[in-house]
Amino acid sequence: MRRPAALALATTLLLTATATAVSAAPEAPASPPAQTNLAPNEAPAAPHAPASLPAPASLAALDAPTAPVTWPIGPRPESAVQAWQGRVYVSVQGEATPGRDDGEIRTLDPATGQVSTFATGLDNPRGLAFTGKFLIATDFTRVWQIDRTGAKRVLAESTAFPHPVAALNDAVAEPGGQAVYVTEMGAREKMRDPSGTLWPVDSPQALDIPARARVYRISLSGKVTEAAAPSRRTLIHNGIALGNRPGTLLAAEFFYGNLTEIDLRTGRQSILATGFRAADGIEQATDGTVYVSSYDQGAVWRVDRAGEHPKLLLAGLGSGGTADFLLDERGKRLLIPDTTRGTVTVLPLS
Repeated sequence: MRRPAALALATTLLLTATATAVSAAPEAPASPPAQTNLAPNEAPAAPHAPASLPAPASLAALDAPTAPVTWPIGPRPESAVQAWQGRVYVSVQGEATPGRDDGEIRTLDPATGQVSTFATGLDNPRGLAFTGKFLIATDFTRVWQIDRTGAKRVLAESTAFPHPVAALNDAVAEPGGQAVYVTEMGAREKMRDPSGTLWPVDSPQALDIPARARVYRISLSGKVTEAAAPSRRTLIHNGIALGNRPGTLLAAEFFYGNLTEIDLRTGRQSILATGFRAADGIEQATDGTVYVSSYDQGAVWRVDRAGEHPKLLLAGLGSGGTADFLLDERGKRLLIPDTTRGTVTVLPLS
C-alpha cells in the first residue's frame, strides 16, 4: 500500500559560487577527471547520509539550459525509472547492512518534489526496470516483481541462477516486456585497495581481478539464463541499457570505465569508449547519444553513438553523487540519484 511521505522542499541549484548553489564553470576537458576515494564496495562508507547535506560549492552543470534542481528522496537512493503513466520510481536502499529489509521503492514528482512510498520490505534495492506491466527491482541476490499496487513477489532467488551470484546490480526490460536483463557485478571485492580507491588499471592487482561478471535474462515466469558471458571488456558489470541497434545491450563497466556494446545474438562484446572509471548508469538516446555517470567521480558525460567526443555535463558531486540515472527524453532531462546525500538531481538537457 502507498503511504504518503512528507512533501520535500526543493533546493534549486543556482549557478553561483556559493556552498548551496551550482557554480558556473568553464568548458571541461573531454577526458574524465581523476577518481575519488570510495569504501571497499560500491556502497559509500556512510550509509545514512542525511538528505539535508548541501550541494558542494564545486558542483558544476555545463551546457544546461536552466539550473538543475535537487530533491530529497531518502537514504541511499540508487536507481530511477519511469513506469505507469510516466511516473518516476526510485530505489531507496536504506541502511547498508544487509538483512534489515528497510529498502523501499518511492515515487518522485520531478516538478514539485513530492515523494510517496510505493513498496516496502526490500533489502538493498538497486536496479529498476519497467516491463510495461511490472516494475522489476534487483536486490543483492534476488530479483523482485512489483505490480502497480506496490504488491511484490520474488521473481528469481539466488538458487535460480546457473552460477553463484553475490551482487546483482542494474536491470533493463527486454523489448516486448516478456523478460528483463540483469547484471551480476562479479569480483567487486577485488577492485579496490585498502583505502577504498580503485586499483590502477596497469597494476598487478588489476590483472588479478577474475572475469566472472555476467548478464542474465530473466523471463517473467522466473526462468534465468545467461545472456552475456564473463569478459575482461566487462570486468565489473554495473549499468545496463538497451542499445539502439536491435539485439544489443550497452554496459557500463565499473573498473576500467569501459562503455561496451553486447551483441546478444553472437555474444560479441565491443568497447565503444573507455576511461570513465567507476562507470555506473548508462543510457542511449534515440539519436544515438550515450550518457554515462561515474559513481566515484560524481560526474556525468555524454558521448556520440560511436563513443567519440566526450562532453562533461555535471561534475563536483563527489563520491556516490551520481548513481544509476533516468534519461527522460520527453522531459529533456536526467534524473540522477545521489546515494551520499539521499537526493535526486534533475539535470536539464540542451
